Amino acid sequence: MGTISANKLGGLALMVAPLITLICYFLQPGGTFIDAADPADSAATIAAMVANEGLGQVVSVLIPIGLLTFLFGIFVLQQNVKSNGNGDALARFGVLFLLVGVIGWMVGSGASLAITGSGLTAAQAAPAFGSLYSFSVGLGTVAGILAGIGFLSLALGLSTREDCNKIAALVAALAALVSIVATIVGGMDTSQLQNMSMITGITYLVYMVWFFMLGLNLSKE
Repeated sequence: MGTISANKLGGLALMVAPLITLICYFLQPGGTFIDAADPADSAATIAAMVANEGLGQVVSVLIPIGLLTFLFGIFVLQQNVKSNGNGDALARFGVLFLLVGVIGWMVGSGASLAITGSGLTAAQAAPAFGSLYSFSVGLGTVAGILAGIGFLSLALGLSTREDCNKIAALVAALAALVSIVATIVGGMDTSQLQNMSMITGITYLVYMVWFFMLGLNLSKE
């Protein structure tokens, strides 16, 4: 591993990390598949989290690892854009927003870890962690908007390059725009938060496919 190139490792990061992170996102207790609850209902979501303590702790640790690994791949990709061809300004702008968005998601994972690892019952955890959960939802909303802007800017920048699939980049840009709108709607109207979370989850599937394509190309350079 000591001789692996930055492009090779960055490409592998873009191919693998989004998949791991997305799987963990869907496996979060109280989320899409495990004891699904309306994210606007803090008591129900917290109850699901403490009822699945082990799984919640695992995904809360794996998500930051996956995000940081993904971010490394993004940095390598941006350096390649900077040194060769068009899209540098938009890519730099996008990476900045992605960095801050990822930091927000990581802090949110820390909050989830605190809740799931508390050892409290659902009746005890709901009043004890209601404020922390509300904070994590608000933080996730802001982080989602910032990351969406980052994805949009990066995709638009890469769509101008001859060595990137323009159609795939524009599809990713459209997914980013949908994600931004859905996150804003969910943040402003909590009654729509669950539906909007499902929509953003679908857009992340689009990102995952796109980044796999980017990572595959990067690892060959």
